[in-house]
Amino acid sequence: MGGHPRREAPQSTATGSAATETPPSPDRPGQTPHQMQSPPSPPGLRDLQDDAPVDDDSGSDELLEILSLNSSIPLSELSLTQLTADQLGKILSVLDKLLFDEWISALPSLSTLQHTQVFITELCALSLEISEGVSLQIISSRVQSLVETISQSASNVSESFLLTQALYLNLMHFLSDHGSSDTDAVLIAKQWAEEELSTENLFLIEFLSSLTSSLQNTERATEWSDFYKNLGVSLNTNMKKTDASYKDVYESDIVFGTINDFVSDYFQYSREVMETGEIQKHRDVQQARTLSHSTNTEDLQEVLAVLCNAVHLHKAEGKWWPRINQMISWCLLAFSDTGKLLEMGTGEGKSCVIAMFAVLRVLRGEKVDVVSSSSVLCQRDAEEWKNFYKYFGVTADTNTNKTEDEDRKECYQKDVVYGTIEAFAADHLRQTFEMKDVRPDRSYQCIIIDEVDSLLLDQGVQLTYLSSPMVSMQHLNVILTMIWSHVRQYGFLSSEHQTFVRGPPASFFKAIFDSIDTEGTEIDDPMDILRIAEESNTVPKGFTEEIYQSEKDELLKKLKTVSQDAVVNFFQEIEDYIPCGFTVYTLDDEGLLCVRKRSPYNNQDIPELKFLVLEEGLCCPLYDSEETLIKPIAELISKKIQYTPCTNNQDKISIPGFLKNLVEKKVSVWVQNAFLAMQLKEGRDYVVENNNICPVDFRSTGIVEQNKKWGDGLQQFVEIKHQIKLSTISIVTNYMSNISFFEKYQGKIYGTTGTLGSKTDILFLQDLYPTLSACKMPTFNRKKLFEVKGALKTSAEEWKSEIKREVMTQISPNSYRGGRAALVICETINKAKEIHEELKSSIPGEIILYCRSDRDSLSKIDKELLPGDVIVATNLAGRGTDIKVSKQVNNNGGLFVILSFLSENTRVELQAFGRTARKGKPGSAQVIISTDHLSQSFRTVSSLEEAKSTRDRLAAENVNNMMNDVTELKLREDLFSEYCKTLEDIHKNTDGDEKRAVVAVMNEFWGIWLQTKSEEIDQLKRNELQTSLKADLTRAKSQSQSRLHHVQVFITTSSLEISL
Repeated sequence: MGGHPRREAPQSTATGSAATETPPSPDRPGQTPHQMQSPPSPPGLRDLQDDAPVDDDSGSDELLEILSLNSSIPLSELSLTQLTADQLGKILSVLDKLLFDEWISALPSLSTLQHTQVFITELCALSLEISEGVSLQIISSRVQSLVETISQSASNVSESFLLTQALYLNLMHFLSDHGSSDTDAVLIAKQWAEEELSTENLFLIEFLSSLTSSLQNTERATEWSDFYKNLGVSLNTNMKKTDASYKDVYESDIVFGTINDFVSDYFQYSREVMETGEIQKHRDVQQARTLSHSTNTEDLQEVLAVLCNAVHLHKAEGKWWPRINQMISWCLLAFSDTGKLLEMGTGEGKSCVIAMFAVLRVLRGEKVDVVSSSSVLCQRDAEEWKNFYKYFGVTADTNTNKTEDEDRKECYQKDVVYGTIEAFAADHLRQTFEMKDVRPDRSYQCIIIDEVDSLLLDQGVQLTYLSSPMVSMQHLNVILTMIWSHVRQYGFLSSEHQTFVRGPPASFFKAIFDSIDTEGTEIDDPMDILRIAEESNTVPKGFTEEIYQSEKDELLKKLKTVSQDAVVNFFQEIEDYIPCGFTVYTLDDEGLLCVRKRSPYNNQDIPELKFLVLEEGLCCPLYDSEETLIKPIAELISKKIQYTPCTNNQDKISIPGFLKNLVEKKVSVWVQNAFLAMQLKEGRDYVVENNNICPVDFRSTGIVEQNKKWGDGLQQFVEIKHQIKLSTISIVTNYMSNISFFEKYQGKIYGTTGTLGSKTDILFLQDLYPTLSACKMPTFNRKKLFEVKGALKTSAEEWKSEIKREVMTQISPNSYRGGRAALVICETINKAKEIHEELKSSIPGEIILYCRSDRDSLSKIDKELLPGDVIVATNLAGRGTDIKVSKQVNNNGGLFVILSFLSENTRVELQAFGRTARKGKPGSAQVIISTDHLSQSFRTVSSLEEAKSTRDRLAAENVNNMMNDVTELKLREDLFSEYCKTLEDIHKNTDGDEKRAVVAVMNEFWGIWLQTKSEEIDQLKRNELQTSLKADLTRAKSQSQSRLHHVQVFITTSSLEISL
């Protein structure tokens, strides 16, 4: 509240014998005192707080102390059962001064405000004439439930303070109203006290109207009335009017008022239009089609009325109408010719706005593409809105379930096509690169993006490509297998704050020798290390000679006699002989690295080597990163390859010579991806289905991406890891970025999302798409989401226990509410299964595991959740999923959501929280994470707030770095466009078998050229690359046609010889 609120306090006399006067506040001399009835003897405030849904009793104690100090009433007498009428008057005077003077400049704690709300609400409730049979304890519990609901609707202390003021004003209105014995507030309170009013409805309209009236100021209209009168301009105000007169107000030339009154009147007018049946007259589709091209406000009002009527009849089946905020959203889209992005709250009906806007564009003669973040969502929306489209004669289809080109072509003949960005981009490539007839005459006129932040930001620099299997690439499988056999000897181990790469185990003396630089020392052989160990009594006398004479099996037996502690101590001895410092680790019982000895040097000139000492005389080198190993392993692999034609060497593998440049350029990348494949986890990064490796987008959508394969050998390494039939490495010959696809619509990009993002996100989008503008829409209902304070646990076991404890607390009934339903969103499939296993034996209702987007899984979560039900899911349930809950669950506080991991950005977190408190219903959410699950960048954080702050900083950096990726993408696409010109020329000038052969040869050349030029592309050497590509394409085209000519001559000659 910006300043002192204006309040009306009419004098009134309450029914009953006892009455008291409240002294006027000192800052408002002359205010009429309140008169009120002394309430019956209720439970004391302290009694009421015992079960109140607040963090602790500190707020209660603080409130009582403040009231006692300012009213001069002893603390021991501050109980509602003991207050006299005079004392009650003093208490109300103190509350008045606190709420509208002292606390305005210095807000109290949230806990104190919550206890103030309890105190005020109890006063209001217990001043009623209680019906027989209604106990005071029931009323006390109801008070707690009411306050919890009200408190949950406030997202911070400031909002809670405003609600506390509104409660107080409502109390004053109730106690002083003289027009009727049953005011709105009294009727509501009576219903509530006698358990006739649900928690869902307890967010009292009267409270908000009191708050609104406290902000009203009519002085401006009064001050200027004479000025306007002299000019012949009519003037009015929309405040303090009756329902009957509100239309007359707007006949004036100028209307003064608050934004609340303007919005309220707009809502009332719209409601009247719908309730009186006036809107039902607007059904002329042909007229709407004619008017759709107009930008005249009245014409578009008619179109909107027809659309709303169609939604009511053909989607809602007469049960509901589009809401005001949906209509406003539609208007913002309809009046924009340069693209518009809207942030609409989760559960506010984005799909309805999209369908209504899509029809408008079709009526204007355009084809509309609707892009969603998953095939599940687009297929759902297309199915749900088919009757609405049919009413307007609009055809609609989905492109994600089409596998044949004929079906794709038929799909793109429709007016509205729903699909994913991958499906749209792939079909564009089929049309332009493969020259297939799938989207022949459908121009790029209008695109509507659902979950626009996911597609423009999270997947903003994503490339879509059609796989191009080439038989010649099968020669590379033997290289990939050789790389894997070497890399798999390594592993990954973690200490408290760092992860190391573990080298293959070896005898301690050989491991040390292989790791050190022996130049300038007297050490020429691993046995020299062993002699030093013998001299320092690490091994017994004569051990070196015995090892010399031992076979391999005997060597391992003898090494077993060397203790782990002896090897650890030896690293200190060897430092006297070698200019190195050694840091030595062993493994603890949990398999984590434990430091046993640190390097004594802090000098950059003296290298530090790290080792893991195992049992039985073995140890492993430790490396800070696999980066230090990639080059030496790549060089080792390269030495084992020979390129044909060559003299055959039995110790080397033979690879066709035309692949030499490709192998030499990519071998390091393949080694790097082999290490990456070791770190990827089944159930997190991918799943294995029907002997196929399917990547999982676990960071954002949770979708199993069945049509996606990793490149640069990563897919093949994971296949080798699981001993699945090895696929042929793909060479990318075609691609399209999301950015390039969206740019085809010439700025006519329209989108909706529940989370548009930070200022950094929006600036990035405006840099990419300069004509776009963004707008945040108000919600139809006040968001009643209460975020419970999150928890950061230090171990996975504590994390699981905390999740279980919170879930059981929320779904179980207590003294002031019944049971609720819960949704636990997990980072990966594995963790979802782990939490499901932890909870399943304790859940009183049904527990559902939701990790897949197939029809069976979707049908499980389509049911209405009852009290005690729990869904455990991946982020599949975190975006675009409408979790249905019963009325009983909403009455008990709504769906409770736990986000069990630190999301990649705030938008993903808010999307998860958006599964609850939808459409004005109550709900709460909490983040519970474990440091065990955090990446290395977060391991040192000590609080959830610090973790979120670090997350947000890294997310902002990622957005800033995306612009560099965009520059590279544009270079790649310019090169691809140049190649497509050559390809188009081949299609025009050749045909039949010759065309297919030349295209195949050219695609192979182009794919290999891209791979060999990857370093130059990363370095953005645009001019050099474009010049090189033109020359190389000309040469390759000539060679391919020449080669084809020789083949044809050979075939012709052979045929003649055979016939002879």
